[in-house]
Amino acid sequence: MELKNLFKLAALTTALALAGCGGDINVNTGSDGNNGGGVTPPPPGKTAQEKAYGGFASKSTTLAKIDGKEVWVLKGTLAPSSGPSTIGNNGGQDGKRIVLGNDVVWLLEGAVVAGGDNAKQVDLEIQAGTKVLGASQSYIAISRGSKIKAIGTESAPIVFTSLQKGLGQKGEAGQWGGLVLLGNAPVNTCPDLNNCSASFEVGDYSYGGNKADDNSGSIKYVRVEFGGFKINDTQEMNGISFAAVGSGTQVSHIQVHENNDDGIEFWGGSVSVKNVVLTNNFDDSLDWTNGWTGAAQHVYIRQKDNGSNRGIEADSNSDAAAEPMSNPVLANFTIDVAEGANSGGDDAEGILFRKGTAAKAYNLLVKGGAASGECLEINGSSTVANVEADKLTVENSIIDCTEPFKSTKDDADNVILNTEEWFLADGKNNLAAASDLNGYQPNPSSPARTNGKANLANEDSRLDNAEYVGAFDGTNDWTTGWTTDIHSGEQPAAGLPELNSCPAGTTSETVTAGLFKDSKVNLVCSLSGNLTSNVTLLAGSNVLYKLKGGAVLVGGDNKDSATLGIQAGVKIFSKADSYIAVSRGSKIMATGSKQRPIVMTSEEDVISGATPSRGQWGGLVLLGNGLTNKCSDKANCDVSFEVGSHNYGGNNNADNSGQLSYVVVKYAGFKVNDTQEMNGISFAAVGSGTQVDHIQVHANGDDGVEFWGGAVNLKYVYLTHNFDDSLDWTNGWTGKVQHLYITHEDGQANRGIEADSHKSAGATPISNPTLSNVTILPGVDTKNASGDKGEGIILRVATKGSLHNLLVQGRKGSTEETESGECLELDGSFPELVDHANDKSLQITHSVIDCNEPFKYSDGDDKADNDIDTEAWFKAQEGNKATAVTLTNGKPASDDATLIGKGKDLSADSFFDKTNYIGAFDGTTDWTEGWTFNPEK
Repeated sequence: MELKNLFKLAALTTALALAGCGGDINVNTGSDGNNGGGVTPPPPGKTAQEKAYGGFASKSTTLAKIDGKEVWVLKGTLAPSSGPSTIGNNGGQDGKRIVLGNDVVWLLEGAVVAGGDNAKQVDLEIQAGTKVLGASQSYIAISRGSKIKAIGTESAPIVFTSLQKGLGQKGEAGQWGGLVLLGNAPVNTCPDLNNCSASFEVGDYSYGGNKADDNSGSIKYVRVEFGGFKINDTQEMNGISFAAVGSGTQVSHIQVHENNDDGIEFWGGSVSVKNVVLTNNFDDSLDWTNGWTGAAQHVYIRQKDNGSNRGIEADSNSDAAAEPMSNPVLANFTIDVAEGANSGGDDAEGILFRKGTAAKAYNLLVKGGAASGECLEINGSSTVANVEADKLTVENSIIDCTEPFKSTKDDADNVILNTEEWFLADGKNNLAAASDLNGYQPNPSSPARTNGKANLANEDSRLDNAEYVGAFDGTNDWTTGWTTDIHSGEQPAAGLPELNSCPAGTTSETVTAGLFKDSKVNLVCSLSGNLTSNVTLLAGSNVLYKLKGGAVLVGGDNKDSATLGIQAGVKIFSKADSYIAVSRGSKIMATGSKQRPIVMTSEEDVISGATPSRGQWGGLVLLGNGLTNKCSDKANCDVSFEVGSHNYGGNNNADNSGQLSYVVVKYAGFKVNDTQEMNGISFAAVGSGTQVDHIQVHANGDDGVEFWGGAVNLKYVYLTHNFDDSLDWTNGWTGKVQHLYITHEDGQANRGIEADSHKSAGATPISNPTLSNVTILPGVDTKNASGDKGEGIILRVATKGSLHNLLVQGRKGSTEETESGECLELDGSFPELVDHANDKSLQITHSVIDCNEPFKYSDGDDKADNDIDTEAWFKAQEGNKATAVTLTNGKPASDDATLIGKGKDLSADSFFDKTNYIGAFDGTTDWTEGWTFNPEK
């Protein structure tokens, strides 16, 4: 390739266009009369770079400078030199040692091959902070017997990227090749390892041998971007290829980003890798075959939606007897499985073990979305044989996916391995549960923090001890400083695609032009009836989903289990009679994001000319197998939900009903009669295996959120303008809530919190939740349409509970039209409530009441002998005050002396984030920003 021709016509235009990009790029267009070698004869008195690099490279004649540095070209074979050393302060050559200095930018033309095949060996060194650009069809190959020493640092990584990216243009997959290491270690495609020359798929280079501890050098803090050019359908370059590379090679802190084939691939060999980041790669992120026996630990894989295939594709050989068998050790992987299919038609999937591979795997975390493919699959009879012989094992791992498992079938379609049963078998300590992540880091409440395999170094000396599941411990981020495109602000989210048809399980409806407020909508997909197979609602810029015909019921009652998957950015509207109910044993996986929340709303909220208001549809109902005190026999429990007669309840408080993240429910809560009304989100005996975070319920016709028993936990909850109680619990709820913000609409609300347990003596479990960091702004003390006034909190009907870091600030004024009702009430009508208050199983600490009518006690009788002085009870507990505070839109100033620094830290319980403030906000961060509906706008 001649670069002068590539740039001749567009060079000046490119330079001018890039001038505003902040880069330092000078382009020399050259002339037709330039010498064909692309080397300009040096002027008298060579520069330091010419002295250092002139023996093995040439100064570019087309690109004068990039990033303020000269551009030097590498091409062909790098061979030893017999001349004197030219290594100075930066790079140069001394015999077989070639050093690429960071004082220039390096450009690859075509195949750059270090050394001959076990002959004329070269040690190629690359200094920290060096940038290497790959032109089209270029790559670097390290031959057998030669070495690479590419050791960057966290602050100065070595970056291999495309020429286009180096010029400030857009980097895209396939713009150059990648990095190839060829070693002398065993590979199972050679029957005679003493005479082995397997042929690499690009360039016909040889690899393989009988030296398991072969040393191909060291790679550390290296980033490889935008590689993977395609020769044909079977020959493509990986980001980094390890072909029979031996265990003497050191590899850590590498990233492969946006490669057009695999991120990294191993063909046999025994090299081990640590601290690996594989992002947005087109095919498989990590691929092994032909007898790889190395180890991999601390690996983060993030696939690209509609642009990736598998996180791991693992093979040994089609011949099950081929030796050595692939048998690596894996530990501490986090795989963020993409959604959709890449342009090659391959679905995004998690892990595929096949073709007779073995492996020992610990502490794997696989997280899949609504439209992800299977997250764990085992394929082929030879692979199943390894499972049965305990040669393929997975322990202390978490699968958190809408489609978690795919079982193995023979040619007659008979199941020969139930993957789910194998994964969840006793003794493996595996979970199929919500992983509870914040990005790629586990939250304090995540099971990933505590379920990891201990003493990994005792299992295999190549592993570090890392007693957590996944690549990260929740505290340390080893990707900071040297990686690209995984930290906030580096790359904006892409727009939603336009869908051409409705997903399976939904029905396309005719769309009348101008019907919807969003003029882009030209596709409406409806759901109705009982969904007894998995349905995934795909997000699109032009699509709305419609609920109709009454209850949209997911699954049967502990039979015909199904999962309703909902992608980030999906918008659902409902006819007046409809709602979603998720049956016992089934799941909803509604995984929105801050940039793309999932919205469930009324038809009136999306139709042109219509006005949304509370009660226009039903809402969302989750029915679980958790404990409820409505059942004395927990093993045979069938409680009927108040609307629709759906059953809930059981004996499993760890039950998993799926995930709700970044979900907004608006204008729901239709009324059947005076005792039957729908809540925005109903949690009926829902278990703690369910993940709920970042939810909003706005303008509901009854309660915002209600719990009937169960142990589900919630974080980041925003409840706005709900008609009755914003948060209501009863019948034995024992879950947890942190970061709860409640606001009322004046004259249209009752209580912020209404808390009950049971009326029948001896009923268990007793409601006993733990709440922390709560702000409640109750409405004024005027009646809503049901005759209820705006109040703060009522604790009653025998409930227990621990409330901490609570702030209630009522409206201020001199009349009931201008101020809130009582802000904290104890109701001892059922005397167990008084017992719980006295023995401190019902407690409030580190809290502030700021109201004109702060306290009330009631019990329905005139006797005073068992009454509680609510004010005295409150003030006697640690950290409580009845005092005025100043808030702006519900939030304190960052230096507020009453709230900031005065809270109780509950983080000894792993569910709770570490906090030291009272109320839902720390005075600095507004966690409602970006994804919620603001009723004030």
